[in-house]
Order: sequence, then structure tokens, then C-alpha cells
Amino acid sequence: MIDDNRYKHIRGVAELMMRLAPKGKEKEMFLLGLLHDIGYIYQPQEHNFFGGNLLKEQGYKYWQEVYWHGVPDCEYSSYELDLLNSADMQINAKGEPVSYAERLEDIGSRYGGDSPQYRLAKKMAEYLEAKGFASVKK
Repeated sequence: MIDDNRYKHIRGVAELMMRLAPKGKEKEMFLLGLLHDIGYIYQPQEHNFFGGNLLKEQGYKYWQEVYWHGVPDCEYSSYELDLLNSADMQINAKGEPVSYAERLEDIGSRYGGDSPQYRLAKKMAEYLEAKGFASVKK
């Protein structure tokens, strides 16, 4: 099940995506933000893959963005995926806006600084910064 904090995180990601979206794509990016963690309902450990496949079955345009979000060095690339990853890295587990550094600190405190979750998030933050997706909050 999805708890209240997860809902806050999802809403925060959707709102940030809408704010950062290119003109004319605000509604699409808001919806992508709302759907990005849908897999948590069924498969929390691999929520992105489960959610992406679920949305693919429904013919959702951005299923690959959901499938590959949170996976640095994946085989798929799109502006929308980078935007989703950037927004996801800027909303903490309580739904609050944070910088990449604050998000990493949050992940490290919950899972440990040597955890796979932390290492993936750190790699994602480095990737996003190299692509020019800087934290909105400094």
C-alpha cells in the first residue's frame, strides 16, 4: 500500500514537473509525475518496472519514463525521463522540496550511506547535474 508520505512525495513530484515542464507540456508532465510511483501499490521493491509495465499494458505514452526512472545508465533516454528523475530527486520522502544534496542525505539516513539505494541516487544526481538539470533549491 501507499502511505501518506508516499502520496505527498508523488504530489510534490507532479507539481514540480508541471512547474519545470516546457510550455504546452505542463498537463502531460503533471500526469507523469502522478503516475511515476504507481508500482508501489503492487511491488514496492521494483515499483518502477512494475509500474512501467502496467502503464505499457494501458497504452500510456510515457510508460518507459516510469519504467526507467531512478535507473542511472539505463538503455533508454528522453528529456521527459531526465525531467522525472530530476523532480523525483528534488522531493523528499515526506513530499518536501529539497536539493539533490539534501535528498541524498535523506536517502543515506534511511538506507545507509553504503546502501544500493544511496549509491544509485548519488549516481543519478551526478548524471542529472552533468546533463544540466540542476537542483531548483540550492
